[in-house]
Amino acid sequence: MRKIFQWQEYLNWRDLSPQQRINLKRAFLFPLLAYLVYSFLEKFTFPILIIIAFYFFIKYKNNNKIRK
Repeated sequence: MRKIFQWQEYLNWRDLSPQQRINLKRAFLFPLLAYLVYSFLEKFTFPILIIIAFYFFIKYKNNNKIRK
């Protein structure tokens, strides 16, 4: 049971190994990163899709002209 819930080990920052410190930082920063990505995609999904569609449209138009 102690292996699953290791949060008590992380209370002593000075006693942690460098690998445990990195894991703790990742665990705390992952929700922040997920929120930033979510908020970015929420705002800019439609413009990103328009840019991708425009790119494929131009690629399709140019592909037909360049063939030998």
